[in-house]
Amino acid sequence: MDAGYDVTRLAWVLRDLPVELVGRVRGDRVMRLPKPSPKEYALAYPQGGRPPKQGKEFRFAKPETWPEAAVTTVTDTANYGKAEAQAWDRVHPRVAWGRGRLEECAGP
Repeated sequence: MDAGYDVTRLAWVLRDLPVELVGRVRGDRVMRLPKPSPKEYALAYPQGGRPPKQGKEFRFAKPETWPEAAVTTVTDTANYGKAEAQAWDRVHPRVAWGRGRLEECAGP
């Protein structure tokens, strides 16, 4: 699918079906990384405090916000030269907890 479709929303809606979705996502999207485990949080914040509901921001336009990719592939193409694709596990749209439900936020 093209960037006009919300592939992340469709993946959530179709999560119980045996399908895989492939699509482009706009370059200005802001996603969230998984929240840290209690052990990771305790190591990062030994003074304590309320653990976060979501992980850090993953901005497509800012590679410095990207953790190391889980999978990277590189292919030489005849028309465009080298093509590289990266994938991360459990990167998701920012969500809001409203009225007892988990909802995707429209904005960054």
